[in-house]
Amino acid sequence: MKKIIKFTTLVLFTSLIAACSKGPSDGDVKDLVEAQYDQANSMMHSAMSGVKGTEMESAMNDMMAGMMPKLEAVDNINCDEAEGENTYLCTADITQTISGEKRTDETNFKVHKVNDEWVLRQ
Repeated sequence: MKKIIKFTTLVLFTSLIAACSKGPSDGDVKDLVEAQYDQANSMMHSAMSGVKGTEMESAMNDMMAGMMPKLEAVDNINCDEAEGENTYLCTADITQTISGEKRTDETNFKVHKVNDEWVLRQ
């Protein structure tokens, strides 16, 4: 009987620890990667604001639009706990289009929980 109680306690304790150390969901990771691309595009548009109204505006916008990567997909997400509590080392297949060429690369990055929100660290 003692063995059954010990085993049951061990199973419950293990389940509790696993539930408390829950990492980011696939949706969380996709949202973070998309936000990173959005931020880069926003920075590019802000940098271009200095040429508004000039002949160069159209040419620069076309050139920069072709150079900026466009996120197509975030797949095969896998996150493992690293460096202590609430920090995860993640890998994902990032598909993007750059200058009309689509490519997929396995990317490594860290995701950390700050004030109950996941943030992307590279």
